[in-house]
Amino acid sequence: MKLRSRIVLATTLVFATISLLAGWLMLIRAETSLQTAFDRAAQTRADWLLSLVSVDPVVLPVPAANEQMLVHYMAYGQTRELFRSPEYPNDERSTPFAETYRIVTSRSNPESVPASEIMLKLGVEDTSLQQDIRQIRWTFGLGWLASLLLAFGVGYVVAGWLLRPIQRIANQANTINDALSIDLIKLPDSRDELFQLTDTLNQMLRRIRENAEQQRNFFGAAAHELRTPLAVMKTGLEVTITGEYNPEQVDFFLKGQLDEVSRLSRLLDEFLTLSRPDFNEQQLNYQEVNLMELVDKSIGQLSSLTSEYGVGVGIWFGNTEDKTIVTDAIKLEHIVLNLIENAIKYAIEKSNIQIHVTCDSVWTVRIQNQTVRESGPTVDLTQPYFQADPLKEGHGLGLWISARLTRLLEGNLALDWQNFTFTSTLHLPLLPVNQHLTSKK
Repeated sequence: MKLRSRIVLATTLVFATISLLAGWLMLIRAETSLQTAFDRAAQTRADWLLSLVSVDPVVLPVPAANEQMLVHYMAYGQTRELFRSPEYPNDERSTPFAETYRIVTSRSNPESVPASEIMLKLGVEDTSLQQDIRQIRWTFGLGWLASLLLAFGVGYVVAGWLLRPIQRIANQANTINDALSIDLIKLPDSRDELFQLTDTLNQMLRRIRENAEQQRNFFGAAAHELRTPLAVMKTGLEVTITGEYNPEQVDFFLKGQLDEVSRLSRLLDEFLTLSRPDFNEQQLNYQEVNLMELVDKSIGQLSSLTSEYGVGVGIWFGNTEDKTIVTDAIKLEHIVLNLIENAIKYAIEKSNIQIHVTCDSVWTVRIQNQTVRESGPTVDLTQPYFQADPLKEGHGLGLWISARLTRLLEGNLALDWQNFTFTSTLHLPLLPVNQHLTSKK
């Protein structure tokens, strides 16, 4: 059964119960009023007939055709019946007579005879009274049924009008085919329960859209990040197959391929981490890391990519001797690789990428590359799928992943693009506030 029908039935049932009780009380009161009026009229008639009665000489009025009369005279302790209508029963409480006639009594005390009394009982046929009562009952019953039908019809229309916003919500929900293109429901003007329902649904739709976007970003990021190590491995294998190398060179190559396989494994772990709903609350594997060695290793892993794009890499270390950083090594390596890879892909051909690593109050890694464009957006670069140059290879996910991982490591990633130079500056604390040191190198 539809909600509209249930509302109408419930409303109609409540209305029927209340109206029936109220109408029944009013009907009883109306019947009582009719009976009281009828009895008063009969009493007036009996008093008038009694005023016509005389004992000496005996003078008696004649009752009407629809009346039955009994007259008693009581004096000196004796009772004398002066008149009885032919149909007046000895027992006036007999069922046929009591159901047909209403009896009233009138008494008088003649002045001529002390201690005497004349009693007149008048039974008036109540056919007209019963007809009036039956008419009132029929009127009440028909009126109650008519009001019930009217209440059902009005309730059905009003329920449909009240549920129209909910129907609009259902119709809009039925039009949703893509979780990424969900339109929010328009909030009603009145701040009632419907407003709260709509606002709650909008919050749910936002969460669905965000989850769908995160899922899409996850798959896109996986394809994007796996491309580089696979390309490095493919290039190395092709060079090895086409050339002749001694065992030492083959051993060096195999170690490089093993590093790329390890990187692929770490990337898969990172994507699983990014896909978790509690990404910002996860525990990190803190350990001491030599940042200079990590940067050198990252440059070596991307050597084939620098050759492909025809760029060079220069690196400078300042005030970093014998210093380490306590952080999650795997996630930091992922960040550095992404930043260097981004600089390689967007650098001008035959230019040099400059990497500066310093340690003062915080660790700073600054990566600069020359660009074709003089300047460009920087805030949007940390958003998923945003590409400053759509013609370049990639999916616009590298800097987005790096920004998320940097926040997880309690650091800050600043981007700057002006004067044909793009700069990525990574700031990391020497010791994280919420560190859990699980292993050391």
